[in-house]
Amino acid sequence: MKLKYKKIILLTTMSIMGIGVLTLSVSNDKSKDQKTKTSVQEAFADTQGKEDIVTTVPSITPIITVAPTPLPVYDIEKDAYPDVSNLFKKFYKAKTDRDVDAIKNLLSDPTKVDTQDDLQKKTEYIEEYLNVSTYSKLGFVKGTYIVYVYHEIKFTGITTPAPGLSKFYVITDAEGKLKIFSGEMEEDVKNYYDERNNDEDVVTLIEMTNKKSKEAVKNDEDLQSFWDSINELAEKDSAKAEENSVE
Repeated sequence: MKLKYKKIILLTTMSIMGIGVLTLSVSNDKSKDQKTKTSVQEAFADTQGKEDIVTTVPSITPIITVAPTPLPVYDIEKDAYPDVSNLFKKFYKAKTDRDVDAIKNLLSDPTKVDTQDDLQKKTEYIEEYLNVSTYSKLGFVKGTYIVYVYHEIKFTGITTPAPGLSKFYVITDAEGKLKIFSGEMEEDVKNYYDERNNDEDVVTLIEMTNKKSKEAVKNDEDLQSFWDSINELAEKDSAKAEENSVE
């Protein structure tokens, strides 16, 4: 592999695994509760609880009074909610611009964001996010959404953009503004959020993204090399994590 791609991989691997704002890139691996797989496309991505800046500032958590039984399951809708679409247009622009303050303003807990230096390192080789689309499901808590964001990342030195799919939980705060949730979910909300990956329309979306990803990799040797190395590192990290959990 060319040296420049090795450097890109080393600088972006940890960020690709995701940090801070509940972003999960997903695959259609249906083993063990259809677990989500962290995307190799996402730099300064955002899964909960890893490498974020932990402080004592409380996050905004949706308050559930009485949860309906059984819980409703809504259809996925593409770009159906303008406020949601605008939220993620701002989010991905802020990531492209390396604008930490702008990202903070979009989170329910603004402390769950990287420092300027970390963000700069993690996005150094990202030129832009292309073809951003939101696929949203209403949450069972009023004013909340489960959002799958399709995007294509244009990496520096690689011609073909890399398709990816990231997952977010969006809430309405006390001022009526939409925020990307960045706190700890209550158990019933978390279970509902995770279960949506099994919905037929979500599985179809995941399969579509995977198909586009495979086609992109097939048609670009540089992207293929980048992908192979990222997958290798991800597998090593996963194996190491399993060993530590056994111990």
